[in-house]
Amino acid sequence: MHRRHPQGLSDASSPILRRRLLVAAGTAAALAGCGFQPLYGEVSEGGRVVADDLAAVRVAVVADRPGQQLRNLLLERLNPGGRPAEPTHRLTVDLDESEGSLATVDDGTVTRARLVVTAKARLIELASSEVVLERRHRATASYNIQDDLFGSEVSVDSARERSLRDISEQIRRELALYFQTRAEDVG
Repeated sequence: MHRRHPQGLSDASSPILRRRLLVAAGTAAALAGCGFQPLYGEVSEGGRVVADDLAAVRVAVVADRPGQQLRNLLLERLNPGGRPAEPTHRLTVDLDESEGSLATVDDGTVTRARLVVTAKARLIELASSEVVLERRHRATASYNIQDDLFGSEVSVDSARERSLRDISEQIRRELALYFQTRAEDVG
């Protein structure tokens, strides 16, 4: 009688399972051989942990409601342990939004629109008050314009939230790369 195992794998000698294990082992060996290091995770033997550098960034207040939402997303990504006790850098962000129509019906009524959110982020080293990194980030999201005003507002809010999440991740990646590169230049 043939016994079924979870995930449909019959036993450890399955050719598919062996092939998957070989591919995983080969990928791990190739990454280790090329000097791959995790950007955010624990690094051993004198390596830096970029997460510590990110946690030392104080996120400045950003104007308006979308700015508050972006700041909260950045705080979640950069300072998950709370406000830094001894910040080394300050991050400032200026936000800009624009909207445009994507689809119209025969009578000219717009039924689908695009929201473009642009953020200008500046990383300032607190010790020198020098701007050490300045980048523009952009995210675009589309949404439906409905006959119901409330439904349209919910659609715009959802598009804004998606754009702000995207921008917060772009900023986090950019800062992580900055700190990683700086550590390599110093080390």
